[in-house]
Amino acid sequence: MAGPEGAFLIGKPAAVVDKILFASETLGGVSRINFQMSTSAQDTAAMMRSIELLDSEVAPTVRQRLQNGPT
Repeated sequence: MAGPEGAFLIGKPAAVVDKILFASETLGGVSRINFQMSTSAQDTAAMMRSIELLDSEVAPTVRQRLQNGPT
């Protein structure tokens, strides 16, 4: 589930970007990804850091790569 083709978006920002793009390609394009985070698995500071990385690194990179098309 957490591997390169698994459903869980876990890992460094670049790995999460790759998994989102893989899912989009596999499904013929996606317009939205929803995230569910559990507070039981992380402390609040770690969860906030994950949210910050989604905003500052993951989302902009996904948008840019989808806009530029396949490489």
